[in-house]
Amino acid sequence: MFDAASRTFGVVAAHLVEAACRALDGDCETVRARIAQAVALLQGESGVHFSALPSRAYAGRSVPRGGLTAWQARRVAAYIDENLSRKIHINSLASLIGLSEGHFSREFKRSFGLTAHAYLVRRRIEVAQSLMLTTCDPLSDIALGCGMSDQSHFSRSFRRVVGETPDVWRRSRRHAIAGRPADPAHPFTLGFTTQPIQADS
Repeated sequence: MFDAASRTFGVVAAHLVEAACRALDGDCETVRARIAQAVALLQGESGVHFSALPSRAYAGRSVPRGGLTAWQARRVAAYIDENLSRKIHINSLASLIGLSEGHFSREFKRSFGLTAHAYLVRRRIEVAQSLMLTTCDPLSDIALGCGMSDQSHFSRSFRRVVGETPDVWRRSRRHAIAGRPADPAHPFTLGFTTQPIQADS
């Protein structure tokens, strides 16, 4: 669906759109986090990063020392990004860098501040957000393209992580970019795509 470079730029765009929307709400902390994440991705520093998506479970927690080495973290993060549309098993990630599954799981959480499964879900949602803003694809296709089993699974995961449904998130961000209230009767075109964006039915 997206190659690695396009996926990165799409995620950057999603972070910047979210920063703009949060700025309108006066949420300066999230704005700074989103912009910092976008800059890190553009500078190629995304191999080891913490998701800028809101996290109730991990908010305010510091990440303990230790964890994966830099090359291990980069290899695992790259593998996840390259295989988001497929099933990814923890034992495959562990064997990729020569660790047992248990050891890998502990060190991954130390490095990324999330379990490998939670990190994988968040990466899928970040990529889905970029597709939701830059394509006209239905949510069911986006869900499958990002490795979710179906749209229902995607919607549950999205709401748990982001705090609103994919449909509500997509519509509000599109209309925020256009600078007008959400009105599904008025499609518009984003600056970084040549296809008109239609509201979901």
